[in-house]
Amino acid sequence: MKQSIFSVLAVLSILFASCGGMKGGASDNSAELAKLTGHRWQLIELNGKAVAGKINGKMPYLDFIQMDNRYSATGGCNIMNGTYSFSKKKGSISFTTGISTMMACEDMESDRALSAAFAQTNNFTIVDGVLALNKGKNALAKFKAVETGNELTGTWELDYIQGSATPFEQLYPNDKPTLTYDAASKKLVGKGGCNTYNASVEINGRNIKVGPVASTRMACPGEGEPLFFQSLQKVNGISVHEDQLTLIVGDIATMRFKKK
Repeated sequence: MKQSIFSVLAVLSILFASCGGMKGGASDNSAELAKLTGHRWQLIELNGKAVAGKINGKMPYLDFIQMDNRYSATGGCNIMNGTYSFSKKKGSISFTTGISTMMACEDMESDRALSAAFAQTNNFTIVDGVLALNKGKNALAKFKAVETGNELTGTWELDYIQGSATPFEQLYPNDKPTLTYDAASKKLVGKGGCNTYNASVEINGRNIKVGPVASTRMACPGEGEPLFFQSLQKVNGISVHEDQLTLIVGDIATMRFKKK
């Protein structure tokens, strides 16, 4: 009888230990994710060689998007998208390649090297604000944290939207939709092409969540404004390149704005 009781207790101990380990793993991932998603990361080194602040006129960077564990990056030419995942071992990370743009640029060396680094990376470290993507103990790429709190300041005008076969100029024949971020009230305000609107917004690093859109009720022709409002409420990622703002769903760029 005693032996049976001890056997049951032993099994229960193993089960509780397993549950504790599972919770710890989830907690570790949450902590790792918080370190990565709170910043934009500027590429500063590839394979031990320093990287220029701008390549082809663009800052090379890496953004981690919390929703669906997506990332967006560039070595100074094309935008690379994909997913990242953690394993149980602390600091372990791997990247998978998704959809990327296919532009031809004068300098594409950093694009190629960064893409190769993503394919080989199996762990990361963050020391003194510098993120290193590593293969074993070898640093393949290094990035420094960049503060992005003021990136959205100003008014942005839409110049591309996905989701309609109608040409952009016909969607918005008169006024293009605009977007202005009001940091004090944490709202997006602007014009949908016809009606004025506002919506609550939560921004955490490169992640964004837009609340329901409230707008004036003027009757407006065409499908452009409804498409804009619907698209705005679906976005979960954000990328800012100098005077260009891109709103993302998963790893797909759904709207692009130019700073006015």
